[in-house]
Formats: sequence, structure tokens, C-alpha cells
Amino acid sequence: MNEPASPVVPVVEADAQAAAMQYDPAPAQPSSEAILSNLTAEKRDISIVSGLIGALLGSIPGVILWVIIGQLGYIAGICGFLMVRGAIFGYMKLAGGINKLGKFLAAAIAFLMPLVAEYLGIAVSIYRAFHESEGVTIAQSFAYVPYFLNEPEVVSGLVTNLLIGYLLFAASFINFKPKQKTINQPFPKL
Repeated sequence: MNEPASPVVPVVEADAQAAAMQYDPAPAQPSSEAILSNLTAEKRDISIVSGLIGALLGSIPGVILWVIIGQLGYIAGICGFLMVRGAIFGYMKLAGGINKLGKFLAAAIAFLMPLVAEYLGIAVSIYRAFHESEGVTIAQSFAYVPYFLNEPEVVSGLVTNLLIGYLLFAASFINFKPKQKTINQPFPKL
């Protein structure tokens, strides 16, 4: 009646449990609720420094195009639009997203870029005009820009270009998203 338990039986049960743990034909998959909670719990950190670098890099194509169009003798105001869009795009790419602060910082960077583009444009004009005749170097042409800004003719051209550029700059903040129709009918349950 009171027979002692055989030590073989627990060892067999332990081996069976170990074998069951090693061989699991269908590993446990996380539930959809767990996946969704992980996705909502993970919030991307938006790096401001990376975003500023991205905004600077994103606005460079607009600056280059501004200088090229200006050298062709046209008003390069449309490039203000490209500078804003490029700055926002660059901020989003390098920062990993954009928030209200990011939009403000990208706009601030893009607001300064037409000034940089005009300065570069004047320096390029000085270089092109005086390189062969006077032997002006690129560094000297940048140093001569403040002297040329004392001329009323140069300043009036600069102000005209900047005004048109800033008008198009402001127009680039208008979102061109068409309104989508919303359907108030619920989805049919299957």
C-alpha cells in the first residue's frame, strides 16, 4: 500500500517536459493587441540638430537655382518656394519627422536662404565681371560684396528679388490638399 515511489517516474516526466520545451512546432506569436501597444508606445524622437542640418541641406538646391537664374538675368523668386519645400523635406528626412517646432525652424532657415542666395549671386556677378580684367579671385569677390551693396542700383535689384522671393516663400505655406469626401456609412460586418 505504501509503496515508495520509484525515482524513475519523475525523471521520465522531467525528460518529457524538457523535450516538449525544446520541440515547439508553433512558437508563440505575439497577439495583435501586443503589437499595436508596442507600436503606439514607440514614439520617434525628433532630433532638432539633425533637422536643422537637414533644413540647411534641403534648401541648398533652391539657393543654387536662385543664383543660376539670377545670373541668367531673371528674377529668381520662384526659388523661394523651392527653398521652403526643400527645407521642410530635409528637416523631415534627417530628424525622422516634423512637428510644429520643426516647421518653424525649417521656415526660419528657409527665410534666411534668399539673403544667402542674393549674397552669393552678387559675389558670382562680381567674379564674372572682374575676373579676367582685374584678376579678382573668388574670395575677393565675396569681400567686395559689401562695397557693391552701397550702390543704389544694386540694392534696388536686391530688394526687388527678395520681395518677389518672399511673396512666393509665403505662398509655399499654403497646403494644396484637396478635401476628401467622408462617407458616414459604417463598414458592413462580415
